[in-house]
Amino acid sequence: MPHSNHSPSTARWLCGPTAMALRLVGPGLVLLALGMMWAARIVFPGNTYVSGLGAAGEITATAFNLSLGLVALGGAASAIGLWGLRSGRGLFGAWAVSTSLIGASAMFAVGAAVPCTTGCPIPFSAAAAPQDAVHTIAAVTGFALAGVAIIQTLRLGRAYATLAAPSILLVIATSATGGILSLAGVATDLGGWLELVATTAALLWLAALSWLTQHRIATGRPTDRRLSEPTAHTPNRLSAWRTASTSARPRATPASPPSRSARSTH
Repeated sequence: MPHSNHSPSTARWLCGPTAMALRLVGPGLVLLALGMMWAARIVFPGNTYVSGLGAAGEITATAFNLSLGLVALGGAASAIGLWGLRSGRGLFGAWAVSTSLIGASAMFAVGAAVPCTTGCPIPFSAAAAPQDAVHTIAAVTGFALAGVAIIQTLRLGRAYATLAAPSILLVIATSATGGILSLAGVATDLGGWLELVATTAALLWLAALSWLTQHRIATGRPTDRRLSEPTAHTPNRLSAWRTASTSARPRATPASPPSRSARSTH
C-alpha cells in the first residue's frame, strides 16, 4: 500500500470518517458523469470526438460540460479522500497519487468552463479560436495526469496493479489511436468512440481505486504484495497507520529479575 513513512496525521486522515466519505462520494459523482457522457454521445446526431459533445451550440453542450464539471468535482473529492496515498518507490513514487489526481481534476474543470467551438478544430489551425487551444491543452494535460496517477498505483500492491495494468494499456491504446485519427482527419466515427472508451476506462479505474482503498482500510487487509511472501518481515502497513498516533507513547519497561550474584548474597 502506501509508503511506510506516513506521518501520524496522514494515517489518522486516511482512516478517518471524512476521508472515507469522500472515497465513497467522489466515485459516485464520477460514475454519474460517465453516464451523462454516454447519454450525450448516444443523443448526439452524427460523429464527433468527446470534446465535440460540449462544443458551443450543440444540443449536448450543457449536459456534457456539466458532466465534465462533475468529473472534476468527483476526481477532486476522491483525491482528497486518498490524500497521502503513495508507493514511495521509483520516479512516480516521488509524489502522492492524490497530487496527480488534483492536477487532472483542475484541468478538467478548465475544460468544462472553456468548451471548444463547433467541430473542435485542431488548435492553432485556420479554423480554430483561442478557446479551442485552451480547451484542448487542458483536456490533454488532464488526461496525461490521470495516466500518471494510474502508473503510480502499479507499485502499491497486487490488487492495485490488477486494476492499473489493464486500465493504462486500454487508455494508451485507445487514446493514441483516436488521437492519430483525429490529427489525420479520417475515421472520425471510430476515433470518437475510441476516445470515449479511453475516457470510460480512466473514470472506472478512478472509482475502483477509491473503493478498493476504502475496502482495504475498512477491513485492515494487507495491500503490499511483499507482505504475502514467506520471507517478508514487514508489518501490515494498515495496522501501522492505525497505531501510528500511539507509537510514540513511552512504554513501561518491566523490572528485571535480580541477578544470580545478587541472590547468592542472601
